[in-house]
Order: sequence, then C-alpha cells, then structure tokens
Amino acid sequence: MDETSYHQLEPEIYRKIGEEIGEANPILDIGCGEGKLANFLGATLGKEVRGIDISDTKLVKARESAEAQGISQLVHFMEGNASHMDNIANKSFKAIVSVYTLHELGDPNKALREMDRVLGIKGKLVLVDFIKGGEAEKIWGERYYVPQEIGSMLREAGFGEVTTEFVHDDVVFISSLNIW
Repeated sequence: MDETSYHQLEPEIYRKIGEEIGEANPILDIGCGEGKLANFLGATLGKEVRGIDISDTKLVKARESAEAQGISQLVHFMEGNASHMDNIANKSFKAIVSVYTLHELGDPNKALREMDRVLGIKGKLVLVDFIKGGEAEKIWGERYYVPQEIGSMLREAGFGEVTTEFVHDDVVFISSLNIW
C-alpha cells in the first residue's frame, strides 16, 4: 500500500461517515485540510459544515472548492487548533468528523476534551485514522495509536458507546456518542 492507495479509500470512508452521522446537522470537520470531506457532506448530503484546520494554505483550496461546487452557503472553513476551539460555543454541533487527523494532534486528549465540549449531548463523533504497527506507520513514521488506546482516550474525554471497525488493514473507523 502507498500514499495514493490510502487516498483511494476516501470515497468509501466519506460514504460511511455520511451513513454514520445520519440526520445530524450542523457538522464540525476537525483537520479538514483541503475540505474534501466537508465539501462532500455539503454537496452530497446538504449538511451545514464548519471545517477547522491549522493550515491556512489548505483552507484556501477548501474555500475555492466549496465555491466551485456552489455550496459556500453550507460549508465554511476557519483556521484553528483542535485543542483550543475557544471561538466555538459549547454544544454547538450535532456531529464531529475527523479523517487522518488524530495522530497529528500534539495533545489528542486535550483536543478530544474540546470536541466533547463543542459537541451536543448525544452528538456523534466519527474518527478515521491509521493504527499503530500498520503500513502507514512504515510510510510516514508518525505516531499512531491502537484502537484500544483511542477508545480509552474517548472514554476519558467523556464519550461513550465506542464502536470500532476497520475500513482497511490499518485504517480504523471509530464512532462514539457524547454522553454528557
């Protein structure tokens, strides 16, 4: 498997995310990058989405893509850090999604507590990421987690009903509910 192969998984991952979040609206996309997932949710499912990423360069591309697709009234992007979402009100989203981002967070526990704060009661959190010991770790050499670690971090942050499934040998799809 190489980097391109992981990107080829994205349409299936986005479809699964859409199914998992169901009727939830509005949605927060953490680590949205160039806005592919956020724009998919807006264009395909009519969701109101706010994307947040630390890279303003990627956000320019995300905004351009939303504009080109005619969904800029639904999808908005802002520069920010998942660990410090001070400009987002408590309990303001019905779902939070994040693809290939958890391992990038400097303090994932703090970021998950922030996600818990901005996610409404019984809101859905969906995380997709690479796992420790997989092919992605060999390619990029980054810090990944085993699914049990992610589940523990989620429970410590206030999430419950954690479910885990694999979308590929080393790509895990985790969903959870905000129970507070």
